[in-house]
Amino acid sequence: MSIMAKHSQIIWAQPTDADVAARNKAVVTLRTQLAGQSTLGAIKTAGAIADCFAGAQLPAPLASEVQSAISDHSPAFLLANGELQGTVCLAVATLASVREHGVERTGWSNMDAMAAALWSALTFQSQVENARIEELRQELVGACCDRVAVVAKEVRVRHDVPDVGTLTIPEANAAGTRANNAYRKATAPVIAALKGNQDLDREEIDFLWWVLSDYSEILGCPLDAKDVMPRAVAAGIEGAKMLRRLPGDGYRHAVLRRVGASDKLSLSALIAAVGADRAPLGQAFAGTWSAGIPTVFPLLSALAATGEVQAPGTTLDARDWGARALLEASIVAMEGRFGGDA
Repeated sequence: MSIMAKHSQIIWAQPTDADVAARNKAVVTLRTQLAGQSTLGAIKTAGAIADCFAGAQLPAPLASEVQSAISDHSPAFLLANGELQGTVCLAVATLASVREHGVERTGWSNMDAMAAALWSALTFQSQVENARIEELRQELVGACCDRVAVVAKEVRVRHDVPDVGTLTIPEANAAGTRANNAYRKATAPVIAALKGNQDLDREEIDFLWWVLSDYSEILGCPLDAKDVMPRAVAAGIEGAKMLRRLPGDGYRHAVLRRVGASDKLSLSALIAAVGADRAPLGQAFAGTWSAGIPTVFPLLSALAATGEVQAPGTTLDARDWGARALLEASIVAMEGRFGGDA
């Protein structure tokens, strides 16, 4: 059974083979388009998909791509009269891509960015009343969560350092460049492996020293000097800065080791609880691209803003707010390290 067949009943009560076949082709086209996005573009698309689950319409550039992908195989289709179809096809294409895209050594492909951003956005939403749509949304949450966990683990496996390759000097090369080119070619795999391992070693050392210090550079005091909510948020944001890959479970537990139990608070109540610490916690994100995607970065954008916060009624305890700070700040950090312009 195709992935579209499972979710086609969101669109039609009794889908035909022709209906499913046409939408499968649209999904293939959309997957190709998603594969060509930058990491920042993928993050923005993740925000748009999450907004659609909450009842919004697709933004103009993305809407045109979805319209074209579907109408190429169903000429009568108009997105204006089939917004739900467009959302479902895009969500299904994203689901398939997140599940099937290979893991790259940097741990920050466009599908890694998509998975992390969707995980952040969708887990901060309320459930959808339509059971079939909610099933698709939950499948996306699960797939994105699974991908982030796999990527966080696999990209931290050390490279095997190969032997230096054979030095081969082609006769056709200019005499002055033969040895240099041959040397670079023979040693490139060795140097790449050593640099990759060095980066992972540096991450572990930096993170370990930060854990041992138990000090917040942002707040200018020991983390234990703060109440549990600002402590949790500061730990999440600063822990993300120490990491060079997406955080796995072990890193999350280390970041939150001094964050105990607390009452559950909404985002607006959390901002009130953070109080005067809001400004330093949000300073690094104010006016940046992440502040413009509040669906993906509800916590960071709220910290970066001024005034009251309008947000869903989702309530979390201190550990969950700290984990959210870690996830959101890690996405920003990874994009800053490995990403490019959309």
